Amino acid sequence: METKLARIADLSAQNLKMVFTSIEHLIDVKFLRDCHMMMDGDKAVGIDGITKEDYGRNLDANLVDLVERLKRKSYKPKPARRVEIPKDNGKTRPLSIYCYEDKLVQEALRRILEAVFEPMFYDEMMGFRPNRSCHMALRKLNTMIESNYTNYVLDADIKGFFDHLDHKWIVKFIESRIKDPNIIRLVTRMLKAGIMKDFQYSDTEEGSGQGSVCSPTH
Repeated sequence: METKLARIADLSAQNLKMVFTSIEHLIDVKFLRDCHMMMDGDKAVGIDGITKEDYGRNLDANLVDLVERLKRKSYKPKPARRVEIPKDNGKTRPLSIYCYEDKLVQEALRRILEAVFEPMFYDEMMGFRPNRSCHMALRKLNTMIESNYTNYVLDADIKGFFDHLDHKWIVKFIESRIKDPNIIRLVTRMLKAGIMKDFQYSDTEEGSGQGSVCSPTH
């Protein structure tokens, strides 16, 4: 599977205008099993209470069933469990905790989206990219400041950015390189899955849950 993803990444890098129309078939039992093996088993559980260990007890049957539901287009992610995480400034940050099976699908999507879009990013773009870290970003910034004339450094943040992402624009950006309707359907269902907070369900008409494997924070 890594060879297939590497091939997609190579094609994407060679032609930045290339559009991928059929890649959902990559999400098969073997691919999902690999995703399962790489998942962190110590993460908090979603609303169904199922852990990685629970899911893995009958892994093959669970994955076969999941792939069949994906093929029938009957797979529907469960709402995320919303918790508030304290911040240093006294405020809180909303964190979405997803059910384990949904995390598997998110991880599969993340790998595919990363293969397609990663070659498009500039080298200076450091945030939440593979094989990059905050320390690397600081070293890059230090080199840029010391090697060039610098009048100012701008530190900016967008208030509530992830809470107000427009779902239509997320889909438009993805469709700029991926026209596979099955991938678009999965992304849309993830975005619209809703949240559960204090035993109350709420629709998610905008935003992307922080804590999702394939959210913009990863």
